[in-house]
Amino acid sequence: METLLRKYLWVIDLAVIAICAVFSARAAATVFESKLSHVAPPAKAAPRVAAATAQTVYSKANEDILKRNVFCSGCPPIIEPPKTGPEVPSGPAPPQRTSLPIALVAIMFAPPPSSKFWSVAIIRDTEQKSSGPYSIGMKIRDATITDISDQRVTLDVNGREEYIELFDKGPAPAAAAPAAAAPAPAAGDPLAAEMQKGIKKTGENNYEVQRGTVDSLLNNMSALSRAARIVPELKDGRAAGFRLFSVRPDGPFAMIGLQNGDVISSINGLEMNSPDQALMVYTKLKSASHLSVGLERNGQKITKEYNIR
Repeated sequence: METLLRKYLWVIDLAVIAICAVFSARAAATVFESKLSHVAPPAKAAPRVAAATAQTVYSKANEDILKRNVFCSGCPPIIEPPKTGPEVPSGPAPPQRTSLPIALVAIMFAPPPSSKFWSVAIIRDTEQKSSGPYSIGMKIRDATITDISDQRVTLDVNGREEYIELFDKGPAPAAAAPAAAAPAPAAGDPLAAEMQKGIKKTGENNYEVQRGTVDSLLNNMSALSRAARIVPELKDGRAAGFRLFSVRPDGPFAMIGLQNGDVISSINGLEMNSPDQALMVYTKLKSASHLSVGLERNGQKITKEYNIR
């Protein structure tokens, strides 16, 4: 028996060691579990919130929906918006140079504080070969004169605003045949020669003027406009006639005895206190046989007498 125990003693030793190991493992597990029970549980991680992305708000109008690709929110519109052209300026159109066959020969401009209705324009009809004075409100062909400035006359032509200007001959013809060589100008000024021949001084303030000379002057208003500058004269706020400035010494005004600074106050008894009076005298010049011109020179009143033959 003793021999048998000695033979298998190592088996008993292994069994005891195994039992001790099991008990040791259980004891260690129990101690470790008790230690873990006193440790605070880990905090739960906050749920990760996705960053909010800005979303495009689309119009719900039917026209906008039809233009949009509903299957692709990031795609460009199916129908491109119409392209807008350049912005058209609003307001009335600027005035244009008139196409009427008229030309501005001269202007007797009434500057402020004078009324603009004192201004008179000499306008020539290039088709009828006639000239005449016009004031604001008068008609020439299909146009009504609406304003007269120092170098321009504004017209109302059937509701359109047009204009004519000094030294403007109008648009050149569309096509013109080659012009022949212009003849050499005659020596001297024919109008000056006509005035020298047709005006005769018979006294200190008396003159004789040939009818042909008067007609030549009235048909050449451009020469008269260059001979002097005529400006309305005001006294105490009232019209008192027309004052002459820049009178040319060899011009028609000087040849009939008028000087720079003279104020023409009356003609044949008609006071020159309105444009209408001046226009009336102009229309009578072609048929008048005598002119009596009252003027003021250096504070003195003088009367010039002209016999027209």
